[in-house]
Amino acid sequence: MKDELKDIYNATELPEELPGVVEAALRRGERRARSRRRSLRILSPMAAALAAFVLVLNTVPTFAAAMYEVPVLGEVCRVLTVRSSHYADNTKNVDIEVPAIDVELGEAGWAESVNRLIEATIDYEVAQSEARAEEYYQAYISTGGDPEDYRPIDIGVDYEVYYASDSVLSFAVIKTETLASAYETFHYYNYDLTTGEELQISELAGEGWRERAKAQLVELISGPDADGTYWQLDEAGLEEALDAAQLRLDGAGRPVLVFQKYSLGPGSTGRPELVLD
Repeated sequence: MKDELKDIYNATELPEELPGVVEAALRRGERRARSRRRSLRILSPMAAALAAFVLVLNTVPTFAAAMYEVPVLGEVCRVLTVRSSHYADNTKNVDIEVPAIDVELGEAGWAESVNRLIEATIDYEVAQSEARAEEYYQAYISTGGDPEDYRPIDIGVDYEVYYASDSVLSFAVIKTETLASAYETFHYYNYDLTTGEELQISELAGEGWRERAKAQLVELISGPDADGTYWQLDEAGLEEALDAAQLRLDGAGRPVLVFQKYSLGPGSTGRPELVLD
């Protein structure tokens, strides 16, 4: 998927409106709760001060740029929201937060290419969801459904920063689509900030990472806590699961393998993760 999207972004114009607003890490863990909810309850003077800081960071780009130079806040202001939009009609409700890597990272011309890829990825994902929303609506109407009773599909795009340092950045763009049930699509971005190269699991986990990962998988799916939750995979199944796994970093900068839903067990298992030390 990522290779296909790289072809798309080459033809995508980089947005001219880059008034960097909300910074991603301050919103970590609040992504799902924010849809169509914009009010903030101030519980203490300290919370009020934080709210004022976020307001200034959101509305004054020069201040946001200056904060990047502050050592403690440098990591926080690594990824910024560059576009936030909401629109709705009788088929869908759409909320979009578009992130971008801060291009003020010294020799970081590569970040513009990544930002274009992110834009293309989001445009592609939203277009797919909107097409499905229209199909669902037309199917509902054609079978005699009352338009007044139709519940539009909720489509949300947001992001989460997992790890940021002076040299490494790991975050994901997440698309959520909800009708009677919900599912999410994750696009992970892991970069060496000094070179602009995408991080590879072999570089992060070292030699023999694959055998270690398989051993951990076997322990996961057959351990005493598994209780039949996971499928019993043969060698070929383990290899296939590893090939399809995605990469991110955890809060300590360690590589984490994220397995696709249904790759290790039924949907109830979600998207299992393995931390490789």
